[in-house]
Amino acid sequence: MKVVADTGPLVAALNRRDRAHKLSSALLAELGRELIVPEPVLVEVDYLVRTRVSSMTARAFLAAVAAREHTVHFLSPAMLQRAVEIDAKFAHLDLGLADGSVMAIAERERLPVLTYDFHHFRATRPENGFWRLVVSERQFAAATA
Repeated sequence: MKVVADTGPLVAALNRRDRAHKLSSALLAELGRELIVPEPVLVEVDYLVRTRVSSMTARAFLAAVAAREHTVHFLSPAMLQRAVEIDAKFAHLDLGLADGSVMAIAERERLPVLTYDFHHFRATRPENGFWRLVVSERQFAAATA
C-alpha cells in the first residue's frame, strides 16, 4: 500500500535520539518503495537532518532515496498549485509547502499519510473526507512513552 510521508517520521527515523526513532525506522523499513516522499518534504528532511543530526546522515538518506529505496514525488505545476491552495485555505495554521504538498498528493491519490503532525492533519480535511493516518495519536503515544 502506498503512503505519503511527512517530514517528522523521516527525521525521527534518521535521528537515533528522537523518541519516535524505533517506530519510524520500523515503518520506513516496512514501507520501502511504497513510501512516497514529496520533493518539498525531501528538501525539508535534508535541512533538518543536517542541522539536527549530521551531514553524513543526511547524505546517506539522500543516497538511499536516489537509489529508489523510497519513491520521490516531484510536484507538477497543478500539484504545486493545489499545495499552495491548501496552505492558503488553512492560512491560520501556517502549514507551509511541505505539509501542503503531502496533503495535495494524499488528496489526489486518496492515499494514507505517515505523519506525527496530528494537529495539522486533524485540523484540515481533503475535499473527499478525512485524512487516513498510518499512525494514530494513541499509537504514537504508546510507542514513544
